[in-house]
Amino acid sequence: MKYLIDKAAYDALEPSLQAFYKAQGENYVLVIEGLPAPEDTAGLKAKVDELLREKKDEKTKREQAEEAARLAAEEAARKNGDTEALERSWNEKHTKALGEKDTALSAAQAQIHALTVGATAARLAGELAVHGSSAVLQQLIEPRLSMEIRDGKPVVIVLDIDRRPSALTVDEFKEQLFNDAALAPLIAASRATGGGAGGGKSGGAAKTWDQMSGMERVELRRTNPAEHARLSAAAKAK
Repeated sequence: MKYLIDKAAYDALEPSLQAFYKAQGENYVLVIEGLPAPEDTAGLKAKVDELLREKKDEKTKREQAEEAARLAAEEAARKNGDTEALERSWNEKHTKALGEKDTALSAAQAQIHALTVGATAARLAGELAVHGSSAVLQQLIEPRLSMEIRDGKPVVIVLDIDRRPSALTVDEFKEQLFNDAALAPLIAASRATGGGAGGGKSGGAAKTWDQMSGMERVELRRTNPAEHARLSAAAKAK
C-alpha cells in the first residue's frame, strides 16, 4: 500500500482499504499505528539533550572522583602503600556509568534519525518508485538526507553528492530524483501530468522540447526513447 495517494486513487479503493487512510490536504496518507507525528520528535530531542547533560555531569563527577581517589590513594600510600585497588575501583565504576550513558544516547539519536530521515526517505520512495522498487529507491535516497536541530526541533535536510548540507528543500530533492536519468528504471510516471507526455497520443499537438516540464521529458524518455532523443537533439542544435 502506498504511503501517499491522491483523491482519485483513494476513491478507487475498496471501503475496507479506505479505512487505512486519512485525509491530509488534497491527498490521503496511510495511517501507521505507532508512528509519531513529526512534532513528537521534540520529546526525543529533549531526551537527547537530557542525556547529553547527564553525560557532561557524569564526566565532571568522574574527574572529581578521580581527583578524590588520587588524594585518597596518596593518603593511603602514606599509611600502607596500597593505592592500586582503590584507584581501580573508582575507574571501573565511572567507566561503566559513562558507557551506559553513551549507549542510551546512541539509541535515542538512532530513534530520532529513523523518525525523521528514515521516514522521509520512505515517503519519497513510496511516492516515486515503480511497483516493487520502493525499498531499493529508499536505500539510494536515505544517504542524501540528514537531520539537524533548528529552533529546538529536528529538521530533515538534503545533502549534496559529497554529503555536505545543500540549499535544496525535500520537495526540490524529490523533483531532482524524478528527473535523474540514472534512476529512471525505478521511477514511476508523473502523477501530475496524468501520464501524457509530449509525443504521446493526447489528441492535441505534441509539445516541443522547450514546452515540456522536466517530469514530462523523463516520462517521454521512458515511454518513447526515440522521440525523446530526437527532440533533445533538435533542441541542442538550435
